[in-house]
This record gives sequence, structure tokens and C-alpha cells, in this order.
Amino acid sequence: MTLKPCTPEDKALAVPLIYASGPAAFDFVFKNEQQNALEFLHFAFVRKGGEFSYDNHYALWDEEQLVAVGAVFGYGQANSFTVKDAINIILFYGWKSLPRGLNGLKIETMIKLPKKNEVALGHLGVREGLRGKGYGTQLIKALMEKDAKKEGKKFILDVSEENPKAKALYDKLGFQVTQKYVSTYQNKFSRVPNHLRMEL
Repeated sequence: MTLKPCTPEDKALAVPLIYASGPAAFDFVFKNEQQNALEFLHFAFVRKGGEFSYDNHYALWDEEQLVAVGAVFGYGQANSFTVKDAINIILFYGWKSLPRGLNGLKIETMIKLPKKNEVALGHLGVREGLRGKGYGTQLIKALMEKDAKKEGKKFILDVSEENPKAKALYDKLGFQVTQKYVSTYQNKFSRVPNHLRMEL
């Protein structure tokens, strides 16, 4: 198996996996009466520099098959996301962009970007039909090797309380729950579940 940087050409396979990593949160932020979250993620994926961009993601390939996708990023990279994602939201939603941006800021109070001593793992997704075969474990280990933990740094990730299979995987890899965020976020499109912050 090989971990490769994503390219814009990976959009059709990669974006559904990114969305599947947190559909409730994505729908809360990006869905409205005219557009859905997947449409925005497809738009943002091919535009360089944002949190949802191809250049913030890696794909795990098993021979010629893309089997999993994930992101790994530190404090410095995360700091650049806010402006680039705001631009993408404005370009995609036009005058309807303000609610999307405000909802995004709400989610960031619960699913927080990394601090100076942290490296974040996110948007972890394995293709349906291939789950439970060890690809998730290999994806996470390979992502961690891409941004090997330096002295004093820790890896962080967030998981929905309603995703016990993912939490069991993170437990197995040695991640420990350090905080629980109780969610009050919901709108007519989505209810965001409670999330757990885990660290290694």
C-alpha cells in the first residue's frame, strides 16, 4: 500500500470520503436550501490552500485502487485555512455565504484546530465495503509518519460520540480521550452530535 498526496483528479473518489468523516458537521455548516455540503466540498477540493483542498489530503492506494483519505496538519498550516476557506465560501455561496461562515466558526469551538504543540489528523475516511480490513489503521499510521511527532508535540483528532467503531480504532492505536464537547448545534439540515477530543 502507498500513501500519496491527493491531486485535483482524485476529487470524485476522495470528496465522498472526506464528507463521510463528519456528515452531520458538514451539513450543519455547508448545506442550505439550494446547495448541499458535497457540492461545496467538491468546489473547495480543487482549489489550493484550504482545509478541504486536495493539497491538505493524502490518499491511501492499494495497488490501483484508492481505499482511504485523510489529512494531517499543524498549527502553521491551520492558521492559513481561515482566510482561504472564507474566500471559497464567498465564491461558492455569494451573498448567502454569511450563515455558512458563522456556522463554521461555531463548529470550530468544538472541533478545534491544532495549537502550536499539536498535529491534527482529520477527514479520515475509508471506502464503503473496505472498512474493517485494516485500511484505517494503515492510513493513520502513514499520516503520522508524514508529520512525525517532534519532541513536545502530540497528535490530536476528534470523533463523534455516535461513531463507536472509529473510536475503537483510535483507542487501539493508543489515542486517549482528553475532553468531551457537548453539542448544542443543530439547524433544519443537521444535528451535530457530541464530540470527543483524543490525543496521542
